[in-house]
Amino acid sequence: MVFSETKTDIAGELDNLLTRLQKLVVNYVKEGQNSDNKVVRYHSPEDLYKLIDFELPEEGAGVEDTFDLIKETLKYSVNGWNPRFLDKLYGGTNPIGVISELLLAVLNSNSHVYHCSPVLSLMEIEVTKATANLLNMGKQSGGVLCPGGSASNLLAMVTARNKLYPTIKSKGYLPRPCDANSEYGVLKIFTSTHSHYSIDQAAQVLGLGLDNVVKVPTDEYGRMRVDELERLLEESLARDETPFFINATSGTTVMGAFDPLDKIAKIAKKYNCWCHADGSWGGSAVFSDQVRKTKNWFHGSELVDSFTMNPHKLLGVPLQCSMLLTPHNGHIMFAQVNSLKADYLFHGNPVDLGAATIGCGRRPDAVKVFLAWKYYGKQGLGQRVDRALSSASEFMDIVRQRPGFMLVKDPCPFLQVCFWYVPDAIKEKVDSWKLDGTYQVNMAKVTRVIQQNINHSGAFLVDHAPLPGLPDFFRVVINAPTISVDRDLVILLDTIESVSVDWNDVF
Repeated sequence: MVFSETKTDIAGELDNLLTRLQKLVVNYVKEGQNSDNKVVRYHSPEDLYKLIDFELPEEGAGVEDTFDLIKETLKYSVNGWNPRFLDKLYGGTNPIGVISELLLAVLNSNSHVYHCSPVLSLMEIEVTKATANLLNMGKQSGGVLCPGGSASNLLAMVTARNKLYPTIKSKGYLPRPCDANSEYGVLKIFTSTHSHYSIDQAAQVLGLGLDNVVKVPTDEYGRMRVDELERLLEESLARDETPFFINATSGTTVMGAFDPLDKIAKIAKKYNCWCHADGSWGGSAVFSDQVRKTKNWFHGSELVDSFTMNPHKLLGVPLQCSMLLTPHNGHIMFAQVNSLKADYLFHGNPVDLGAATIGCGRRPDAVKVFLAWKYYGKQGLGQRVDRALSSASEFMDIVRQRPGFMLVKDPCPFLQVCFWYVPDAIKEKVDSWKLDGTYQVNMAKVTRVIQQNINHSGAFLVDHAPLPGLPDFFRVVINAPTISVDRDLVILLDTIESVSVDWNDVF
């Protein structure tokens, strides 16, 4: 097929393609909803190159060959609609999510300036205001959307640096002792040992250096220790350094721990630091009335300077959808601190959201969470969170009582149920449940071998993770509302037990 710009019946061509695609997509979702079907038909990269034609042609392949490729893509990809996809902090989306992506594709809008995306820009302003209000950030709160949680955390750190030390924007980063007259010393970042690597990555991108990211110890459940934070801040000041950014985590990646925002924010104010909360994973729990009433996870959220939240995780909004929220005059503050003079694009309209970011072109991802909120309501989104918490609690009870299994932390802090499993045949080799060196080496091998067998079978997708001082364990993420404890999670434990391994070949 030859592409022609003179072809006039684009709507008819789209109708034909969508009609063909609809049946494929609906069948794909139906297959995913059936737990008996595989989550993925696993193949190595070498095998996939043999199964799928990845060569890009000189001339167009046309409808039939293109749809053959679409069918193969669906066939060999991970089906996130399957409730047995328990590997990551996201899952399959929902019907309104698919519709929102289709709407964005049809509009093909860029939400950097208002006159190119009038409706979509206002959706972004209103949905960030409403979400910030759930965090009690006040009437002046709001924010912007970024392409992922790491990008949101980066923008938060850039904003903190530019707000506290604006001369860096023009003169560059010249701290004491490099410049003896500088108003700041070496800039230091403080975050917990369990925080996401994107904080380190942001420090690297900004040229601050990984050595200037101070890792604060955590308690037994992975929460930042406030006493250690203050001690490390005092030590930094004594070295004539300048602490400027404290990152608290609301839902750590491995264990799901929530740092105490109220205490951390008060310390940040005391030491003239920007307080950021990375709620990429756990932040969406604020949609639950039950969580806000019974948990202290968001106590002090109104005190932080910025808050990252990813609705594409816990709320099932399509990837990617990440918010950066603030109580400080919403998106206007980000524009005032970060924007550059680009008169060829920005003409002084305060609704030009692109001026608030460090990018230019912007996909209107806010539409996806806006439509989800409209469709399900805050109550419906909150019920999704409540269901996940209930399933995680029930599954944790089952793991706790099942012989051969041991929870890493009891109770698990959030929606990641983390545990070890020791097969009967090798209990002596792992020295029972003692956490000595032999145990750690062997248990890491046991977990990895079983996890790889399960994932390659395609029956489930689960992940493994380590923590400092602990061997690798299974990390099962309870997220999708279609997960059944008895039909899916109990069967996962059965599957783990039934993996056939000649352990003499492993040890």
